[in-house]
Amino acid sequence: MVGKYFLALAVLFTASLSSIHLSAQTVLETVQVEAYRLSTPETLIPGALYIVDSAAIHSFAASDLSSALNGIPGVKMETRGDGGSRRLHVRGSALRSPYSVRNTMLFYDGFVLTEADGNSPLEWIDPDLVQSLSLVSGPAAASFGGAYGGALNIYTPSFTKSDTHAWVHAQAGTTGNNDQGMNTRISSGVDVGFENMGVSITAIMTDNPGYRTWEWNNKTQLNLRFKYFDKAGGIHSILTGHYDGAWALPGAIKQSQVDTLPTASPGEDFNAHVTRVRDIAGYKFEKIFNSGWEFSTSLLGRFTSKTNPYGTSQFYKGYKEESGSGYSLLASAGKNLYEGIVWSFDFEMTVMHLNDKIQITEWEDEPSPLTVIMPMRYDLTMNAQQNFVSSSWVATHGNNFRIEGQIGLSNRSRAILGSLYTDNSSTPHSSEKTHSTILPRIGVSWEVASGYSLFAQASTGFSDPTAFELVNPEDGQISDLDSESAFGMEMGVRGQVSDKVKFGFTAYQSNVNSAILQVVQENDAIAFANIDGGLVMRGLEIEITYSVSDQMNLRAYGSQTLHHFGEETDHAGIALPGSPRSSGGIQLNSNFAWGTARLNTRHIGKTPLNNEGDIEMDAYSVIDASVSVNLPYDMSLELGARNILDAEYSAWPQLNGVYGKFYNPAPPRTAYLSIRWSI
Repeated sequence: MVGKYFLALAVLFTASLSSIHLSAQTVLETVQVEAYRLSTPETLIPGALYIVDSAAIHSFAASDLSSALNGIPGVKMETRGDGGSRRLHVRGSALRSPYSVRNTMLFYDGFVLTEADGNSPLEWIDPDLVQSLSLVSGPAAASFGGAYGGALNIYTPSFTKSDTHAWVHAQAGTTGNNDQGMNTRISSGVDVGFENMGVSITAIMTDNPGYRTWEWNNKTQLNLRFKYFDKAGGIHSILTGHYDGAWALPGAIKQSQVDTLPTASPGEDFNAHVTRVRDIAGYKFEKIFNSGWEFSTSLLGRFTSKTNPYGTSQFYKGYKEESGSGYSLLASAGKNLYEGIVWSFDFEMTVMHLNDKIQITEWEDEPSPLTVIMPMRYDLTMNAQQNFVSSSWVATHGNNFRIEGQIGLSNRSRAILGSLYTDNSSTPHSSEKTHSTILPRIGVSWEVASGYSLFAQASTGFSDPTAFELVNPEDGQISDLDSESAFGMEMGVRGQVSDKVKFGFTAYQSNVNSAILQVVQENDAIAFANIDGGLVMRGLEIEITYSVSDQMNLRAYGSQTLHHFGEETDHAGIALPGSPRSSGGIQLNSNFAWGTARLNTRHIGKTPLNNEGDIEMDAYSVIDASVSVNLPYDMSLELGARNILDAEYSAWPQLNGVYGKFYNPAPPRTAYLSIRWSI
């Protein structure tokens, strides 16, 4: 079915090829159609919105988005080793996100990357593909499909008309372990702009042996973008890409091992790792019509396969194979319905459909090359769908007051078919669940004085169980999980104190019912369960920017969390594991004629590690520094160091780990050299 869609789109695309005239040497601008949200002046945004530019994304030899995202209040992205397995939570806890991404939608140039089961392939997003990103957190995320944590929007570079731009990026760095060798990156790309179209091709290869003895990762990634401007004002975009990556699963260790042998990796004894292949292909159309309607639609097909020998202890091991395919369809339309002297009214409507089929097979151990038949645990196929429809009405009074109202409906279904195995005897399994959620949202913003605005909003949201959470690994039974539901509120103030100083402050609360949380079994296996009684997420976020001079910019950010179990749970009032009580940092950027100097400090406060609240991870601070020098022939050389104070900390705490296995030690001080050359 997906192939038929793409064939039809390809025919339509080919038939529409024609040229339009644009002035020489200008950026080929895209139509500014913001999915789900009409354009809003910065002072009247009724919620928390954070934008990260190219300089921050590419700094400090970043291999992923962790450095950029960790500079946003209320966000924590963790990796096991530089570029290794990753997890992200927004105003939440790693107890819900032991791996990958939950509660947060992921968009790439207007394409929906989030799959129908709610998982988002964050490993796809490489800094060398990204020009900027924006994160909408809290209640406003309901406008992006209903995920109550947030919506992450990724934007790639624009094309330049009648110009060719090629670049090469080479990088090498230490791992913190002299016996492991160097991590390396080589990436290159070419962007070609014509009178009415642009083409971009990017290739990326990375290899990191890791700090710990079993913390390696590598990948090869290819990406193609094509954009065409027809003479009727329409914009056609095609996206294709291939990802082939693998990363080790080192396994958590005890504090005594952290003190004596932090590079120890229990997963090495079991060849625990993940190998993942992803392919995507998509088409998008955008246009502003003479009637004033702004229209955008995108269709993305996705295909994936994964192998996963995952055992990290002598009590718990296994081998999984996974394959999947699916597609996402997104369409939005908006229009200004009335523009008066005092009031104006805008309307927006969005439709989104996600459909994925995932097959997962698990054995007791990796199949033997000696043709020994390994006992099977299960062989399951999950079909998941999401349907989302919403409409928004926006009233604006002059330039100082705005009210947004939205009503949305989300319908999700998942069907699981297959067999469960016990002692080589199979039992057929069939289950089906459907969830429907009404998603109202209201937001208000008011510029009370020039440069000073107040805002408040509230909405409902949800998060479904992912394919990863399907089976209880202790008994091999299906985890028949319900969907999470949430109600969130936030209020805040933002202000422009002067030409040099800006600030923003937000207070939020989210109540999550039927929360899906990680449960560690007696055999050290991770399972998931709905927690009766709910969770309460409360917090404060602040951001301040200060332009010290034309060359120097200072930014400070921080958050205070009061996330805890609900009063009716077994752990009433206890702080939620995986949520630092406080976090924040200071970023100092200095730009000179010869180059750029950067200093990035980040502090993570004490972090609860178990449900009982009697074990905490100590607070830690990390400082990174870099100097980038402009060289002849459009070259730049960056030299930097991460964790220059040699702080000892765990970048990936294993929550509720049995036998005291809570820690995945992060690398000590590391250094890197990065060269970029533009042609």
